[in-house]
Amino acid sequence: MIHKSLLSPKSIVVVGGSDNTAKPGGKIVKNLLDGNYQGQLLVLNPGKKEVQGVPSYAKVSDIPGTVDLAIVAIAAPLCPAVVKELGQSKGTMAFIVISAGFSEEGEAGALLEKQLVEAVEQVHGVLIGPNCIGMITPAYNGVFTAPVPKLNPAGCDFVSGSGATAVFILESALPKGLTFSSLITVGNSAQIGIEEVLAHWDETFDESSSRIKLIYVENINDPDKLLKHASSLIRKGCKIAAIKSGVTEAGKRATSSHTGAMASADSAVEALFRKAGIVRCFGREELITVASVFMYKNLTGKNLAIITQAGGPG
Repeated sequence: MIHKSLLSPKSIVVVGGSDNTAKPGGKIVKNLLDGNYQGQLLVLNPGKKEVQGVPSYAKVSDIPGTVDLAIVAIAAPLCPAVVKELGQSKGTMAFIVISAGFSEEGEAGALLEKQLVEAVEQVHGVLIGPNCIGMITPAYNGVFTAPVPKLNPAGCDFVSGSGATAVFILESALPKGLTFSSLITVGNSAQIGIEEVLAHWDETFDESSSRIKLIYVENINDPDKLLKHASSLIRKGCKIAAIKSGVTEAGKRATSSHTGAMASADSAVEALFRKAGIVRCFGREELITVASVFMYKNLTGKNLAIITQAGGPG
């Protein structure tokens, strides 16, 4: 379901892009420009003819030609209609919806989210979000946050159910020298969740793929799918480390209020991760430490030397 229009689009429209880089739409445009996106970049903003030097259009019908990817940062009630129009009139098949105000906020938001998914699936498209910070691929920096890591093909592929937690992890990981090859935040996982990202990593795996996968998961919707693809990736030589949120009762309530996710029983999560071969971590620093160990070359041979300044630490 994850396809080229999402990963390496030839054209991107930022719906709600602005000159104000303190706002999500403005920061997305800036990050795309700073990341030297090589395709055609456009903005949809009725009040502007140009945004940060990028051509801006008042209506979808004014946009010339077709658009591969739309990054949407407007009020939730406006999202389904603009997504539907882009899909049907501009051939857009990939959507990243940054906006919040969907299923995480109750029944009215859940209805909007359903309409959003229906609009995407009418054109056989792919939807990331809503209620996410976006994603970063080698082709573009499609997030409204900082820091934006400089990608390294040998770094970690990272998928997170929480955008803010992804930023929290990046802020600690980057100064320690940990590198990343991609970042996907799935938010409410209305169509694409953690399991679908794992399936994509597995089904597209080749010699150029990163061998290290990091996961922050709030809800496991399809444990069989996660088990199948995580196990497959590990058999192919990958190492996977993951944090599952919502372990305590307070954590379960927080997770549910954040993305509307239903908590899984902790014992079931533990068993699933063990069976798959996933290294379970219980915090940011532990995840970063495990990932850093994964970055080292595999040890070979029968002998190991420990160099120490004193006997006790050794």
